[in-house]
Amino acid sequence: MNKMNDVNNNMEDMLDEYFLAHDEKDCLTSDRTLSSLSTPRMDQETLSAVLQSRVRDHQVERCKLYEEYRTYFPKWAFQLRNGFNLLLHGLGSKRSVIDQFRTTMLSKFVQLVVNGFFPSITIKNILNTITNDILGHDGTFKNMIEQCNFIKNYYQGNEREELYLTIHNIDGTMLRANTTQTILSLLAQCRSIYLIASIDHIHAPLIWDQSQMGRFNWLWYDVTTFEPYTEETSYENSLLVQQSGSLALSSLIHVFRSLTANAKGVFLLIGNYQLEHSKEGNYAGMSFHDCYTKCREAFLVNSDATLRAQLTEFRDHKLIRSKKGTDGVEYLLIPLDDSILKQFIEDQESNT
Repeated sequence: MNKMNDVNNNMEDMLDEYFLAHDEKDCLTSDRTLSSLSTPRMDQETLSAVLQSRVRDHQVERCKLYEEYRTYFPKWAFQLRNGFNLLLHGLGSKRSVIDQFRTTMLSKFVQLVVNGFFPSITIKNILNTITNDILGHDGTFKNMIEQCNFIKNYYQGNEREELYLTIHNIDGTMLRANTTQTILSLLAQCRSIYLIASIDHIHAPLIWDQSQMGRFNWLWYDVTTFEPYTEETSYENSLLVQQSGSLALSSLIHVFRSLTANAKGVFLLIGNYQLEHSKEGNYAGMSFHDCYTKCREAFLVNSDATLRAQLTEFRDHKLIRSKKGTDGVEYLLIPLDDSILKQFIEDQESNT
């Protein structure tokens, strides 16, 4: 017993001496930072070009994985038709595998593809696309649950009508809300709606509770591809990118692609107004009243609330700033240099 006490005491003394010795030393912090590199940071376009020019490793092994996953396609189609939904996980982008499955096995069916990594995607966008574009419904709904029930009732009453819903990154930042996942699970529960989705976040399964998991009725497949997340991360800011106007323009282009036609029109209208009046002294921005009037004349919005909702989305993605002037009027300003903003608007107008 005495020997055991001596051993424990010696162990405690050794631990105390160890931490005391290390505590007395100064904590050294490395000064090797990105800003100290001899090569300056690149703009977004240069970084994208460098990444695309890089030769990918293990091409033969990746092709073997891809060919293996292609043999799963008939099985996946069979399981979808028998009431299950597919959830693909694993390291690497799964976009190419899913897209090949869609074009190979589902080309004759109605499909809706959702990019869950889009910074402005919402469950409302998904529901509106189904009701307006696919079902051709022109009416309005009190809330999203009513809209979801309308979609379910339509497909349950028309058994020949089918919808294949593909969601890349169902665990995306904008789709993680409990309400969003509940509505998606209700759609997945419908017999004539087939869901194919992918996840990449390590904690993605935690976004679903037991009820949602039951409605989704997932079949889990490990589809490790080792492919780079090129498209999925194109909306993220990289530490290797120079934080300048070029980055702002690149981010604007990416977010702009996911906007609706009317939202694009509102932004371009504000941008053109800013270019016309920014040379004026003490330009504070476009007043909300002027913006609403011009948007209403251009049939871009039908109410004050619609415009405010659109401006809120712009603010969330830092595309626009708003502030009240000394006269109490709210002014809208796009935080870009005139030259960059002019370049962006010219590119967008030339593409339309």
